[in-house]
Amino acid sequence: MENQFTDVMSERSDAELLIIVNEHRKDYQAAAVEAAEKELRNRNLNSEQLQKATTENEIKHILEIEKANIPLGDIWRVMAFLSPGILFFLYARIFKAQGYHRKARDLKNWTLYGFGMYLGFSILILVLFLIIDAL
Repeated sequence: MENQFTDVMSERSDAELLIIVNEHRKDYQAAAVEAAEKELRNRNLNSEQLQKATTENEIKHILEIEKANIPLGDIWRVMAFLSPGILFFLYARIFKAQGYHRKARDLKNWTLYGFGMYLGFSILILVLFLIIDAL
């Protein structure tokens, strides 16, 4: 019986197959992992090719980490602080979906700081009006 994942795995790169077999085994169905292992055996990779694929995976992982740690720009911080709104939370979700985890976290924080600032000003103005009214 033909494994339904054989054709899909034959289109994957060596690096992708190694990730499936070694790192994300639990994320795939057993038949998919089996097809990936079979495809790796069929390709009969030598040590140089395996090293190249492993290096590709390591570089990709490093780039993902660097991307996730890119800080939020100053313009975004100022806009989120001075005019906080739900729109910035939506942008934060978009940033997170694109892999910019630190940007997303920073944008949420600066938006909340902006809400806090306006809430604080509102309370301060209310207290001042109450004090003036009491005089």
